[in-house]
Amino acid sequence: MSQRIGTPSIVVETVRAGCLNAAVAAYEDAGIRGLCADGRWEVALAAIRHVDLSGVLEPPAGSAHADESA
Repeated sequence: MSQRIGTPSIVVETVRAGCLNAAVAAYEDAGIRGLCADGRWEVALAAIRHVDLSGVLEPPAGSAHADESA
C-alpha cells in the first residue's frame, strides 16, 4: 500500500482494502502451513495488526501539508 491519498473516504477504503488483503493472504498462508481454523484466524488478525499504514497517512509530495511538515 504505497498510495498517498488525501480525501477521507479514499483513505478509509485504502485502509480497508489493505487490511482485507493482509488478512486473506495470511489466512490462506496459514492454511497451507497446516494451521487449524482458529490458528488461521489468529494469524489473519495479527496480519491486520501489522499492516503498514504509513504510506496511506502521509500527504502527497508537493502538497501544502507535505510542505508544512518539512
